[in-house]
Amino acid sequence: MGRAAKAVIGGVCAAMFSVAGYGVYNIVGALSNGHQGSTATTGTGGTESAQPLTASDQKPSADQARQAAQAFLDAWAKGDTAAAAGQTDDPAAAEQGLSDYRDDLRLASLTLEPTDTPAPTPHDTPPPGAVPVGFHAGARLTGLGTWAYDGTVRVVRTTDGRTVVHWSPSVLHPRLTEETVLSAREVPPARPKVTDSAGRSIDAYPSLKALAPEFRKALDDQPGGTPGKGVVIAGAESGNALRTLHTFVKAKPGEPLKLTIDGRLQKAAEQAVAAQGQGGGRLASLVAVEPSTGRVLALANSQPGFNAAFKGMTAPGSTMKIITAAALLERGVAPGTPAPCAPQLYVYGKEFHNVEGSSNPGATLRDDFAASCNTGFINLRDKLGDGDLTAEARDVFGIGMSWHTGLANMDGSVPVPSGDEVEKAAAMIGQGRVQMNPLAMASVAATVRSGVFRQPILLPGLAQQPAARPLSSGVAEQLRGLMHTTAVSGTAAGVMSGLGGYPTGAKTGTAEVGSTTDSWFTAYQGDVAAAAMVQGGGHGSDAAGPAVRAVLAAGR
Repeated sequence: MGRAAKAVIGGVCAAMFSVAGYGVYNIVGALSNGHQGSTATTGTGGTESAQPLTASDQKPSADQARQAAQAFLDAWAKGDTAAAAGQTDDPAAAEQGLSDYRDDLRLASLTLEPTDTPAPTPHDTPPPGAVPVGFHAGARLTGLGTWAYDGTVRVVRTTDGRTVVHWSPSVLHPRLTEETVLSAREVPPARPKVTDSAGRSIDAYPSLKALAPEFRKALDDQPGGTPGKGVVIAGAESGNALRTLHTFVKAKPGEPLKLTIDGRLQKAAEQAVAAQGQGGGRLASLVAVEPSTGRVLALANSQPGFNAAFKGMTAPGSTMKIITAAALLERGVAPGTPAPCAPQLYVYGKEFHNVEGSSNPGATLRDDFAASCNTGFINLRDKLGDGDLTAEARDVFGIGMSWHTGLANMDGSVPVPSGDEVEKAAAMIGQGRVQMNPLAMASVAATVRSGVFRQPILLPGLAQQPAARPLSSGVAEQLRGLMHTTAVSGTAAGVMSGLGGYPTGAKTGTAEVGSTTDSWFTAYQGDVAAAAMVQGGGHGSDAAGPAVRAVLAAGR
């Protein structure tokens, strides 16, 4: 063991324990000068120049092995480290190891008795001719108590005919190696557990388990537990505890870190993203939020290596029409305002079209929302100024406010088009530079459901930033009506059928991202709002919709 490391360990132990018993131990050793066996050395430092002996392949007899073991154990128990070391094939290393054992454990007294029972097998490999002899140790440690354990010495015949104990750190304890030492010290409490709201460990949920390292900062802020006291195996150089061998005083962990997660909804979310993610083959992510509080009830990712539910940023497609509709309604457009739905239209040469080329010349805003008509919404872009969508997203729905949820997250982005009509047209339908994730879209649906933005939180008690203003009661009711119509007779009807109850609302989304078509869906039922995205999942009702429905059904 490096003496620098030993100095650290010894310093910690000295601060913990009284040294009174140590003096008693030294007196016992000083009174015991007689040594058994022909290889014993005498005098202080007598083993310093002794050279290691070479073990032969010849095994000692059982009686010879027991006699040699007894001589070694007797000297060790008396505290005569020089005499004990002289009964080994490497006296210098043995004397250092035995001295470290005494010092690092703050040893007051020691009893060692050979045993007839099978001995523990040390981790290192003995010489070919070694004979194992088991022993039982009773070590009384200053200020702590007695630690009892079973050990093993291996006895060998050396090439010069002597019968001695083969020295290795495992003589002191079967689990010791050249890289480890024993230490009596404070044993820190286990880190507090991270659990769902009911106290179940997040290890039960793959998506949350993968995020455990991100909760470390929050765990550091938890009230600490009470350290215990015990004997540990520590790294010889680092001094870090690697394994607890014996506990005198049990450590008490701190209070668990409870998340806002609802176990039923989380389980449903995990199963839903696994199904839609096709065994991890494609990215699927989902978030559920409680509209009345902002508490995050579930978050799940089909590929747990990246928290796409909170940090993914991609075009949300027609789910963005919730924010667009809110901006239009607040500026005087009514649900019944005519908004013809053409199969396609061109904005400065850029073609925009509806999914599958659908059209409805007599459509209203309500019809366009329920049928997810892109062209009808784009034709209403002149009702909004360049910065109106950005302001609506920020001031009413909290998008772009840098939320502090308890985990790293992105809260969406709705940039100002800056006079570009093509970009403005794309933003109206959730394309172009508009980017969201399931966390943001679940919050959007929750805001419609409650009428006011409540910043999502995963850790109870976190400060929630308010938005600049709530939806007016009239606009909130109109938006809920649009989403309810979509859920019962629009593009979300097939998915939402059978859930029943009011208030229920939904919005589908199909986002063109490069060469893929992502599936988006957001909805609320009762006091649960959820959103999902399935990369390459197609229409909103094809992949993301069933995932959201599964979570809403679990929350009924």
